[in-house]
Amino acid sequence: MKHRLNLDIKDSNYTLLKEIFKIMDSRKSLEILASYGFKNLNKQIFSFKIIFIQMFFGLDIPFILKELETKKELQNYFNISEILSADQVYKIFSQQNEENLSKALNRILNHQNRVKRRGKKTFIVDATPIDLDFNFNRNKKTKEHLASLNLKWSYSSSKGFYIGFKATVVLDYDSMNPVSILIHSGAPNDSKLFEEIMETLQKRRIIQKGDILIFDKDYYSYQNYQLGISKYKIVPFIFPKENFKRTKLNDQLSYPLQVFKKTKKILAKKQFYNNLKHELFKRLDKWKKFKPIREKIEDFFKLLKQGLNMKEIHKYTPKSVAKTVYLNVFLGALIISHGFYSKTAIQQLSEN
Repeated sequence: MKHRLNLDIKDSNYTLLKEIFKIMDSRKSLEILASYGFKNLNKQIFSFKIIFIQMFFGLDIPFILKELETKKELQNYFNISEILSADQVYKIFSQQNEENLSKALNRILNHQNRVKRRGKKTFIVDATPIDLDFNFNRNKKTKEHLASLNLKWSYSSSKGFYIGFKATVVLDYDSMNPVSILIHSGAPNDSKLFEEIMETLQKRRIIQKGDILIFDKDYYSYQNYQLGISKYKIVPFIFPKENFKRTKLNDQLSYPLQVFKKTKKILAKKQFYNNLKHELFKRLDKWKKFKPIREKIEDFFKLLKQGLNMKEIHKYTPKSVAKTVYLNVFLGALIISHGFYSKTAIQQLSEN
């Protein structure tokens, strides 16, 4: 049975959603959207609100619009003065540029959470399968048709076989603020995505020398440890697998031969390199103690999929999937910024 959107101001779901809508209605959010080329801002904000209601309650957009049309109290509560048609909402969403949308949402989050960099930071990286809601019983899809949509059968240990994408999310450990989202077609091996993720973070100047990035075992490889330290100058804290050999990694992380040129610059680089190695091995030796940190991002994904209905997405192109994931992650981050930060709080919300 569908949620009838019967307003109850004592219901935390409604009060939370209202607070989120206040952020979207704020002058600063409008300025940010305008700076990234968004036009007809009132209609854009209305579309965001409808999509967030859809994610929050798992309802169809036409049904939401019908409920709003017949319930003036909902319009007033959510600060909605004009109701668009479903076709208008779909059109506005389809015309949004996914790259500009991602940048604008990230700016709004940073402003809302007052995220400032002070010294070295820690980031958590993980990926989750994005399953597209294909009804194969009613409409069979050939491999050729899927290929034309840049889709293919994929496999995830948590989901099994599915058709869709993989979303990689990078969270700021302190604020639980998503700083980067990457969408991959199918289900490429996580260890092979390591360099792509690092290149993106470096190019966008999200990471700096000496930062710590935490990855789960799926990203494990000796080469990724090497790349993290030598190329990106960070601590690549990838949880090790059972066949991990500390001495082997230590041998592979030997400093380049140019160290024998004993200039001050070279010696300083060597010291920095050794410090990164020391920080890495210090964590690898006790990696099981850090598992609760990894669970934070797992709970975040649980909120997105169970609490905000991202378990299956009714979109079928890379661009539309990317924009849906961006909005879903943005909504999840705003929810956390309103007090649902602890593991228990996120779990309770995702189970509502």
